[in-house]
Amino acid sequence: MSFKLMTTLYLHGYNSTHQNARTDWLQKLGKVINPLMQYRNFPWDFQYLEKLVLQHRPDWIIGSSMGGYFAFHLGNYYRIPTVLLNPALLMTNIVRPDNRLAPTDSLHTISLGIKDDIIPPQSTRAVLQQLKARYQIFEYNIGHQTDFEVFLDICKKAGLEDNINGTAHQQSR
Repeated sequence: MSFKLMTTLYLHGYNSTHQNARTDWLQKLGKVINPLMQYRNFPWDFQYLEKLVLQHRPDWIIGSSMGGYFAFHLGNYYRIPTVLLNPALLMTNIVRPDNRLAPTDSLHTISLGIKDDIIPPQSTRAVLQQLKARYQIFEYNIGHQTDFEVFLDICKKAGLEDNINGTAHQQSR
């Protein structure tokens, strides 16, 4: 038996960077596509990210805060499971194509900081319920910033850890 290393698209948050401990850990699991998101250069559209998805065919999309917004919609549209860290789903200054909002069978595993004063957890819950998305939420006693231990825990709950143990993506020869 052999297993295929996974490919992950990682979308960082607004005041964050694309190279960090999270992407270092994800590289142990396989290939990581982690573009430097130029959020200040609006208007952002999905075309660039869609090209990355079509070119690399990620197994997972992980997004933090504003990156979680894009990860959520890309995951829905391309039916890719996501891990969302305090996602900014209630973005009003970004054009949201209608076809990104249709509910799909993609599972979104979401971490919410109960002390988050930037993106209140109740607003994220309201958007998810309105969109009838398929999701599982895990609450943590943190603010908006997601520390590395919480990141590892939510990835484990989503099933990414299975790749490290060689149990995910197994194929027989």
